[in-house]
Amino acid sequence: MATACFRVCLALLLGLCLAAPLQAAGPRFIDLAARVGPDESADDTAYHELNRWLMLEFNDLCEDFFCEGAHDNYRPLRLACVVDTRDDTLQQCRFPVAASRDHIDPDSGALRTEVLHWLCPLPLPRRLPVASFLAAMEWQPDSSGHLFNPLPGSGRSMFEFLRDCLP
Repeated sequence: MATACFRVCLALLLGLCLAAPLQAAGPRFIDLAARVGPDESADDTAYHELNRWLMLEFNDLCEDFFCEGAHDNYRPLRLACVVDTRDDTLQQCRFPVAASRDHIDPDSGALRTEVLHWLCPLPLPRRLPVASFLAAMEWQPDSSGHLFNPLPGSGRSMFEFLRDCLP
């Protein structure tokens, strides 16, 4: 009986010891916003810089290209990408955008707000290295901005995909 108990305890202890390194390794998938590359600080990464530019460029272009019709106050949320930490590759990316429209009843003063959102996918090559994506999205001398850089694997820009995605 004591030997069986000893074996069970030993097996449990061994299992805990083997599981500890796996837990310490961290999650397999993370948000690109949480990824800190070599020589970067957590609050100053290539992703954060790119995302700032994408927000500014979207807002600058909004009136002429996106913010028309019934919903005129479009707001980009942030570039969302899934990173596989095993090999630092992108699994998928999308660019969420929200818009709203207010309706005021002229007789009662009641306010009703209609909110819509779009999750615009970016078709990127499977297992694209994060460094390749970020390099492709850096400022290009012959480009009108980050939104107009050709995305790896498609030759089309994020701007073009947003035009297809948004009404």
